[in-house]
Order: sequence, then structure tokens, then C-alpha cells
Amino acid sequence: MPTLRQRLDTVFLGYFISHIPITIAVDVLPLLPTEIIPQPLLSLNRFLTTTIGDPFMVIDRTRTDLVWFRSLLTCELFVQLPFFFYAVWMLWTGSSRRYLWLLMYGVHVSTTMAPVLGMLMFGDVNRSCDERMALGAMYLPYLLIPLAMAAVSFTECSRMLGFTADKRKKD
Repeated sequence: MPTLRQRLDTVFLGYFISHIPITIAVDVLPLLPTEIIPQPLLSLNRFLTTTIGDPFMVIDRTRTDLVWFRSLLTCELFVQLPFFFYAVWMLWTGSSRRYLWLLMYGVHVSTTMAPVLGMLMFGDVNRSCDERMALGAMYLPYLLIPLAMAAVSFTECSRMLGFTADKRKKD
């Protein structure tokens, strides 16, 4: 029977594998000119922005109020997307290096997702409760999974470095 850590590694692996096409097909669209986006992806974007009411995924270069979010998407494209492939490899092979990298990733993404979720839940008073719940359900895993990743990885890094409860009591 797999241990809890092994099951969590499987969840983390699935997270990174699924995040690669999501980043390419959904998350980077607001950064691109409409003319180069394939029609099926534009339709998906319209569904997200009109049906679910996602204010962040709107493809409109004139919106200066979203510069902060677009900077996060730019980091996702150029920093996180290449890392996703490395994370998949580390998790697939069981590399012991994964814990430090997953700790850094988990902390980074958790701290960027907290204001995104705050803005979605409390920033727009004209959003219905159903829209808030749909958006929360869509975005919340991108806070909770990296947060779990950070917690597990912190524990593993501490263990590997010899920082156990017994050691702290002696210091």
C-alpha cells in the first residue's frame, strides 16, 4: 500500500502534468493578440469570461487594471511552464531533489494565488454568489495543492537536513 507521501507525490505529478496544457491553452491567452489565437481556444476563453465570469482571463489589451495579473501570467509562461516539465521528471523518477524545488514552487504559487482568490471572492461586489463559487472552485486547487506541496516539502527538507523534534529539544 502506498504511503501518504507517495499518494501526495502522485497528486503533485497529476497537477503538473495537467497544468502544462492548461498554461498553454488557457492561461497565456490574455497575453496574446486575438488574431493569433485559434478559434476553439477563443471559444473556451469566452466561456470562462462570460459564462463563469472570470475577470482575469479577458483578452483585452486596453485593460490596464489587470497589469498585475498579466505579470503573473508572464511569469507562469516563462518561469513556471519550463519548471513544470522538470517537476514532472523529478516526481516521475522519485528524485530526492524534488522537495527543495517543490517547496520553492509551492510557496511562490500560494502567495500569488492568495490575492487572486481574494480579488475573485471579495473584489467585485457585482459578482453573484454562484459566480464566486464557480470561480472559487476553479481557482482554489491552484492554491491548495501548492500549499500542500510546500508543507510536505518543508517537512521532507527538514527531515533530510536533520531538523527533527528531538534535535530541536537538544539545541
